[in-house]
Amino acid sequence: MHAFIKAGAAAALCLSAGAASAADLGHPDVTVSKRYQPVSGYQVGTLRCETSGTIGYVVGSRQAVSCEYRPVAGRNAVDLYMGHVNKVGVDVGATGPGVMAWAVVAHSNDLGPGDLAGKYRGASASATALIGAGANLLVGGSDATISLQPLSLEGNTGLSVTAGYSSLTLDPI
Repeated sequence: MHAFIKAGAAAALCLSAGAASAADLGHPDVTVSKRYQPVSGYQVGTLRCETSGTIGYVVGSRQAVSCEYRPVAGRNAVDLYMGHVNKVGVDVGATGPGVMAWAVVAHSNDLGPGDLAGKYRGASASATALIGAGANLLVGGSDATISLQPLSLEGNTGLSVTAGYSSLTLDPI
């Protein structure tokens, strides 16, 4: 099991250069840019997403997500989103359903319903051996003004190793 995780980590280092090259060649799901640095500002709420299970195809995967945004203050309403996570880079193995959670940081503290809709991009890594963990730091939204900063490690089950670039697309329900 440890050999599997070590092999995956070594492959991640090798394939990260490939993912960066894919971004340079205009791959639609990979963007590597200084523009996507974490946003500083107000923590306006939390985003919690439940993921479907997935099978990694060595160079990438796609997972459906169902998400809830809870504002820190003001509105008591919960905003619901559907979407998907694409990963490009090393992605070997299979996982069951899981959960990801982020602190939502924005330039303004007055996000309204549906304001998290859009595409977020950033780095991700995870390792799973029956029970595992991972993290994704993502930036996007309106003119890359919203940052999704991991609150805790995502939880998942299965047997997999991933590392590379991720994109999260959110659509309001």
